[in-house]
Amino acid sequence: MRVEIRPAFDEAVMQAELPVRKAAAKMLQMLQSLDLVKLWNHPGMNFEKLHGMFEPVSGEQLYSLRVTGSARAVSCLLKGPTIVLVSLHTQHDNAYRR
Repeated sequence: MRVEIRPAFDEAVMQAELPVRKAAAKMLQMLQSLDLVKLWNHPGMNFEKLHGMFEPVSGEQLYSLRVTGSARAVSCLLKGPTIVLVSLHTQHDNAYRR
């Protein structure tokens, strides 16, 4: 799968603590090795739709991915398939706020 990273995600990773930065790097490597079916079924990624939430730039549906036990990445899918990492939230519940 192709991965695109938005500046907000990149900035949040750089500002995060070391364990979150390491987990984000591991997640990126894993995403590049998965196809869409494997991503949906991956037990550790917890890839799930964020109902009623859409990416402001593309208008695409947003999804959540587990980075750590408390950190979540917000992403969207583009054709290709390409996953776009939109933002990173180190507090789990913040990823689900509009």
